[in-house]
Amino acid sequence: MIIDVHAHIYPDKIAAKAVRSIGEFYQWSHMEMDGTVEGLLASSKEAGIDLSIVHSAAVSPARVQSVNDFIAATVAAHPDRLLGFGSMHPDYPDIEAELDRMMQLGLRGIKLHPDTQQFLFDSPASVKMLEAMEERRLPVLIHTGDTRYPFSNPERVARALDHVPNLVAICAHLGGWSMWGNGWKILAGREDVYVDCSSSLYAITPEEAVKVIHRYGARRVFFGTDHPMWNPVGEIARFNALPLTEEEREMILHKNIEKLLNL
Repeated sequence: MIIDVHAHIYPDKIAAKAVRSIGEFYQWSHMEMDGTVEGLLASSKEAGIDLSIVHSAAVSPARVQSVNDFIAATVAAHPDRLLGFGSMHPDYPDIEAELDRMMQLGLRGIKLHPDTQQFLFDSPASVKMLEAMEERRLPVLIHTGDTRYPFSNPERVARALDHVPNLVAICAHLGGWSMWGNGWKILAGREDVYVDCSSSLYAITPEEAVKVIHRYGARRVFFGTDHPMWNPVGEIARFNALPLTEEEREMILHKNIEKLLNL
């Protein structure tokens, strides 16, 4: 069993534009996938991935509802292959009502990308939003870290989480994209903090990756591809190259997220 906790998808009519925008944002000229639902389903099947948690960050408050509708409808069309996380923005006018609607739609958590959504993760508005998520026991997948921007660095994420100690936070990219050696120093050891290994294994050696995983503890790490940046087939190969025990491998590939989401 393999579960991918970090896969972005887009409607067919905007997928090409979205993928170009992601590549420009990260100054990455070679995006490996096209961002479509069918592209994810096909590549995940080839990679042996059984279930993908899909999402898309609403870059403005006005897009929150349409993003959530798209994710919910897509998951409903592929219930055996996809599970959905919704999106939210701290400037959305009625956060609590939309969170309740997300839950009614069957969405199981929230994806936030402070860097592309342009908000400081520890701002008062963000903390208020997180409090509403904590109250509803919704796990939050957070893009964490970027040396170019101040929005989501591990220190800022930690300060925000101090205000919502019971929020289940999944800090993407081993807790600090482009700062993999430092994120764990700030985030590891927190009771409800988990990480995924998406968009990380391409940049650090297998040995370095395992050291970071062990800093958090293998029970707090999930597998993720960050589709469409990476082809799931290649990400599985990178993961399989990690010098982990078979027990650790099984936990990261599916057991940890199954336990967290009661799958």
